[in-house]
Amino acid sequence: MAGRLSPDEPPSAHVLGRTDKFPPQTSDRNNGEPGGSPRLPGEYLMARPHIQVVLAADSVPESLRTALQRTNATASFWPLAEAIRRDPAALADALVIVVPADTAAISEPLRTLFDHLAEQPRATLVVSDGDRVPAVEHPPALPVVFGRGGDEQELEIRLATILAMRSSFDSLHRGLLANRRSGQSLARQYMSQLRLASRVQREFLPEALPRFGPVSFQVVFRPVDYVSGDIYDVRRLDEEHVGIALADASGHGIPAALLTVYIKRALRGKELASGAYRILTPAEVLAALNADILEADLSECPFVAAVYAVLNIRTFELSLARGGAPYPLYRSAEGHVRLIETLGGVVGVDPATHFEIETVELRPGDTLLLYSDGLERIVLPASAAGRMPASLRRAAGEVSGWATTDGEAGVAGELEVDSGGMALATLPDAATAPILQSEWCRTLESQGPAAALDQLSCRQRALRRMGYPLDDLTALAVQIDPD
Repeated sequence: MAGRLSPDEPPSAHVLGRTDKFPPQTSDRNNGEPGGSPRLPGEYLMARPHIQVVLAADSVPESLRTALQRTNATASFWPLAEAIRRDPAALADALVIVVPADTAAISEPLRTLFDHLAEQPRATLVVSDGDRVPAVEHPPALPVVFGRGGDEQELEIRLATILAMRSSFDSLHRGLLANRRSGQSLARQYMSQLRLASRVQREFLPEALPRFGPVSFQVVFRPVDYVSGDIYDVRRLDEEHVGIALADASGHGIPAALLTVYIKRALRGKELASGAYRILTPAEVLAALNADILEADLSECPFVAAVYAVLNIRTFELSLARGGAPYPLYRSAEGHVRLIETLGGVVGVDPATHFEIETVELRPGDTLLLYSDGLERIVLPASAAGRMPASLRRAAGEVSGWATTDGEAGVAGELEVDSGGMALATLPDAATAPILQSEWCRTLESQGPAAALDQLSCRQRALRRMGYPLDDLTALAVQIDPD
């Protein structure tokens, strides 16, 4: 007959046919030494292997008891619930799981136990309390063999086999732990390098935006990661002229961030010759950048969207050229907003690209706003909204102010974008341009650039917390103080 485990008997160590016991399986993993490091099962003073028997059935087959006695091993018995709560693999060289003939009632707890064991595999023998070979699903990472409960000789052979596999699994487990530690170390090094790259990139940005009499600047710079593919610059060229640049490198991450450093150095607003200098036009600056990127033959970040302007801080005349970037916004002192529509393809694609120049006579109270396409993702999120769950789409609409009465995205069109999210086509005509119809643009009209940039920054943070898909955001405002 099969022996039964008494309900009152604690699930501590029991030895079949021997007088010495396996060490207690509670908190005594340091072998009683205060402050000692945890020992692996094979590190106990007792040299014999140990088998942990997990009872998912009510009884232990007598054939299993006999087979256990014939091995040079100790054995202990835990109920299934105890084995799930504790860690049998940490204290055993091999495991035996006794299951009933019908495993349907214990399929869920048994699956839970197998999932735990898969994290630290031990050779496992599954035995039925009858004469049939059990059929139990298990994770592929867990080495499981099956045995008939009524065959002593078969069980003895299988027990000897799974005990012999212990050293191999210990080596495998140590290798997995070493790989995990190595991966964690590499991840920490990578994050450290990203933080360093972020600091280096920010050193190429203006520490503080300058002011030239009534001419002031405001900026919102919000990368979505440690490093950004956006860059901006405000640089004095001589006593009367200031160069203003904003660029967005295609792609994301470190390659795009490295390209921004290259762009910053390549954007030369004046040329020196024979002890004199000449202020370059915005079209000449973008053409030179276009030639430099083509000559560099960059594979990771093949093109750039950029806008460059030269402002005369005495006359307030501003000349501007655009290369694939969104159309700049001009806000008059009276609060009227329009697009400055200049033609110009993206930089770094075609050596024959032509960049047109637009000239604007700014007056006191006027503002010019340059921005990357990350702004459009926040105030015109039509493309991304179609891929969002309805609940997130509605919540994002409430934050952005772009939801219509039926809760769906309501904009008048979409941009053609590349795989990195960069605008390749120009915006629609000014009369129907979606950005001019946006609630954010109404804030710009009625309250001015400071309020519009603050609103933009708040929305970006809120959408980012929601998990909304965003791009790097840069918006740079040039304002002439009112009289």
